[in-house]
Amino acid sequence: MSETPSFRRRWTIRLISLGAISAVVTIVLVVAALLYGWTAFARSLPPLRGWQLDAPESEFVAADAVAGYDFQDYLDQEGEVFTELKALIVGGWSKEVEDQPSRFRPGSACDPDSILDRNWNRSFLLQPEKPKAGILLLHGLSDSPYSVRAIGEDLVREGYLVVGLRIPGHGTCPGALARVSRADWRAAVRVAARGLRDMLPAGAPLVLGGYSNGGALAVDYALSSLGDDSLPRADAIVLWSPMIGITRLARLTRLHSVIASLSGEERANWSEIGAEIDPFKYVSWPMNASVQAWTMTDEVERELARLQAEGRLKEMPPVLAFQSAVDSTVIVADLITRLFDRLPDRRSEMVLFDLNRSRWLGDLLRTSFENAIIPRLRRPDLPFRLALVTNTAPESSQVMVRMRDGAEYSETPLDLAWPTDTYSLSHLAIPFSPTDPVYGTAEATEVTKLPLGSLDLRGETGVLMIPSSMMLRLRHNPFYPYLRTHMTEWLAEVVTAAGSKRADPPAKPPPA
Repeated sequence: MSETPSFRRRWTIRLISLGAISAVVTIVLVVAALLYGWTAFARSLPPLRGWQLDAPESEFVAADAVAGYDFQDYLDQEGEVFTELKALIVGGWSKEVEDQPSRFRPGSACDPDSILDRNWNRSFLLQPEKPKAGILLLHGLSDSPYSVRAIGEDLVREGYLVVGLRIPGHGTCPGALARVSRADWRAAVRVAARGLRDMLPAGAPLVLGGYSNGGALAVDYALSSLGDDSLPRADAIVLWSPMIGITRLARLTRLHSVIASLSGEERANWSEIGAEIDPFKYVSWPMNASVQAWTMTDEVERELARLQAEGRLKEMPPVLAFQSAVDSTVIVADLITRLFDRLPDRRSEMVLFDLNRSRWLGDLLRTSFENAIIPRLRRPDLPFRLALVTNTAPESSQVMVRMRDGAEYSETPLDLAWPTDTYSLSHLAIPFSPTDPVYGTAEATEVTKLPLGSLDLRGETGVLMIPSSMMLRLRHNPFYPYLRTHMTEWLAEVVTAAGSKRADPPAKPPPA
């Protein structure tokens, strides 16, 4: 029997309906699985404490930056923040940390107020006798100004006036990072940049320095200044592990508030809850931090693409970046394509720290990351300088710098070597010296008795109240002496050129 048009139409409608129902059921099942899995993970986390649930109410927000608000106002407001924090610590939180090592227990080995000469969670200003330039240093996500302390101390000796900004939501308690926004970060950076410019002699160059998320903020500010004459422009940018490209899976963290509302589980707003034994970096991690960081990097990428299409990136200052070839936070290939491939100034340079290529490690290391990086760096038309810190030979732990500048290549041995227990650098390690009193070697941390850079504990899994990454991830850079020397030499080249350009008198008009 032949099929009539009406018969075929009915079957088509039925198939479409079944397909739609199947799609809806699939979506419902996926959502249910996501809700169940996320909630189950959240309920496996430790209970939330006061420092995750509360935060100082006087923290800076973007709306505070009204006309006339300046960097001194920011510092005064920061003082109020830490006064409030102290009240929380000695008040309700004190019963939660009795006899426990915690940054929130006064007098403990982790107390940021007593472990060093000052509380490096707060913004700092380092002033040379005669500043030749200024640099605004921006720390990373969940970090504090301490993470750029060594950089700042090195540069003030070179004649830089240094401002280390505490970015809102940081340096106090994890609960503050759970409620901050990237608009607050941007506004604070603008206030600090204007403040630094006001402190510098007329015509002195201005540099931006950013670590991790601070790197994204530095680039974001530089891009914004191209279209806003009220913002002081930077003459150079230095980046350490810049968070320019991060995994797109971070977008999923935007669902945290929905999951928390549906499940009634507040811990669904957190991906890590741990003992806060680090005086200068949060151990606990709110989902909001990932949401704000991913959105920031996405917005920076969009702005880079827009300005490139408009031909405006020629106004960008030269950029120097120090980056580990392996990085569980940053997608190195994205750093190359999104940022460095777009920079027109050939003084821009990427310093890449390779894996430890010692022969005995050869079969133990995953090297698939090379598939995305090497083709991009071997192009004949590479538009930036490249420096690779790598082994001098497979039989040696000694390292050298392989330099490429256009078609010119060179190799320079360094008086540095891989430590015997280290197979790579990490996202965290880049700006920290081995002599750091908190994150350095065991010998270096003797002064504080807090060996966070050399923790080596053994036992059963699931027992410690700190993430295993605190012991596995390298916390300091064995090649920091090279970083310091190369950074100051590169800045001397770029900053001197910027200062000379400003000092040149305007050209006289041709005679009539």
